[in-house]
Amino acid sequence: MVMTSEKHRRLEWIDWMKAIGIYLIVLGHFYSVGEKFVYVFHVPLFFVISGFLCKRENDSRQFWKKLWFNLAVPMLFMSVLNFLYYCILKLSYGTFSPMYIYWFLRNILFGMVSGFDSLWFVYTLIVLKIIYHYSPSYKFFYALTILMLSLVYLYNHNDFSHLPFFMNEPNAVVDVCVAYPFFAFGILFRQYKEVLDKWSNKVMFALLLIGSLFIVSACRYNNFGIGLHSCYYGNSIVLFLLGAISGSMMIFAASKLLGHAPKIVVFVSQGTIIILGFHKLFINLIRVFFPTSYFDIVFALLIVFLFVPIILWIEKYFPLLAGKYRIAKL
Repeated sequence: MVMTSEKHRRLEWIDWMKAIGIYLIVLGHFYSVGEKFVYVFHVPLFFVISGFLCKRENDSRQFWKKLWFNLAVPMLFMSVLNFLYYCILKLSYGTFSPMYIYWFLRNILFGMVSGFDSLWFVYTLIVLKIIYHYSPSYKFFYALTILMLSLVYLYNHNDFSHLPFFMNEPNAVVDVCVAYPFFAFGILFRQYKEVLDKWSNKVMFALLLIGSLFIVSACRYNNFGIGLHSCYYGNSIVLFLLGAISGSMMIFAASKLLGHAPKIVVFVSQGTIIILGFHKLFINLIRVFFPTSYFDIVFALLIVFLFVPIILWIEKYFPLLAGKYRIAKL
């Protein structure tokens, strides 16, 4: 890989982190082998990475263009395509109802997870980026973490069934509260980007990997019911935070140990939003032939690899779907 300068060279360990992270997302959605383990940290990991890669824009107009074309447009396109696929299936079964269209539009409008499915992550990330952009200072942004965790605690320990549906059903806006500390963690460590990139002590990485693995395993066996899409942290908010941060550190250590990122890893890293939006179609297809399987670890890896040519095709012929809109062309 040719680098133009040390300052602007690609962070290949970030490519590894994103590639490993999206693999764990796919594996987790098989709901079988290793599900409870990866659910401890796989979604928080992506919020940490998103915070780390988030650049504060000085120009609000530029900020909104990037937000719209790099996140909102792909999210909406893929949500509509997934819904159309769902409607085609219902039509083939003879069970389609026009009310499905109403429910879909309602869910999209209110940010319901049932409307976006896995893409609720993108909706939540959009809100996080808006909060970060309009925070008057870093101190204010970090201080909001306490408020968000307080709201998460209240949400997990109170009955909201009497409130409107967008408060008592999984909602991507509500999920901002549970995702906020991880996004803020990534923002915090962005200032140490050069230090983290140059850090090359493999013994320390190995120790960090082993130690983090132990902590994640302990949290997996002692904290139950984690579901970020429902703003739930399980039975312990401390174990939830500890497991998620430890898992992120574990993937960081593994990524640094892996070193150079092959092109296929870079392609996967660049197309994580596409994999996030469409991977369940492949899982559903596999489940037709393999209702349950201990080979899901392999199937998840196969799905990620199969997306590489899809990512390249979309980036070439339909870049808006990949979030690759060139701001300079506006």
